[in-house]
Amino acid sequence: MTATPRSRRLRTLAAALVTTAALSLTACQTGTADATGAVDSTRPPVPAAEAGTPAAEAEQEEAAPGKEAEKEAGAPGREAEKEAGAPGKEATQVADRKAATKTTSCTAKGTKVTVTDAPRPINHLLIKATNTSDTTCHLYYAPYLRFDQAQSAVPFIEESKPQAVVTLAPGESGYAGVLTSTPDGSHPYDATSLTLYYAARSGQGSTGAPSHPALPFDSVRVDSSNAVTYWQTSAADALMW
Repeated sequence: MTATPRSRRLRTLAAALVTTAALSLTACQTGTADATGAVDSTRPPVPAAEAGTPAAEAEQEEAAPGKEAEKEAGAPGREAEKEAGAPGKEATQVADRKAATKTTSCTAKGTKVTVTDAPRPINHLLIKATNTSDTTCHLYYAPYLRFDQAQSAVPFIEESKPQAVVTLAPGESGYAGVLTSTPDGSHPYDATSLTLYYAARSGQGSTGAPSHPALPFDSVRVDSSNAVTYWQTSAADALMW
């Protein structure tokens, strides 16, 4: 049967209507579904990366190594700064420790010497030597004393020798007791001056210039029993003999 021109036009129109309906259906399905499952073609679809999909997690994992690399790259620099500053601090601490432990022999230049009358026991003087310097010093043995122009120094009281050398930090004081006379003494005389020498560390002779402390009275009675203690850390210890 031969198709007429009219029938061919009808078939062509029907095919166009079918194509149009298929395109409309496809456009509706590309919208976003609401809670009921209906598709809203006016909403854009949610990107996969924003919806917490594996693609988003992959992006975060790819970024993590970069951040870790930045931290690791910065760490050596900070460690190097700490290590560079350490030697300077160590040198300063060592210098401070050396300065703190530096000591010397006490001398007249770095001390102040006073002589007072001791109320007890009688016929005793108390010598006090105070460290006026900024360095710790040692009082070795006993002070060498000469009243007036005596030919020899006052004898030491050996029983008073302490177990350790008396050490004076700046501002601290050491003491020595002086027995001036006894009823059994001989050759008494009235001394009007006193000269004090500091003993050397070696025990041989004195060190530094002498000190000339004033006596508590115009004169002090001295005889053959005259003696001096070793340096002590307290006045009480110095007046025990």
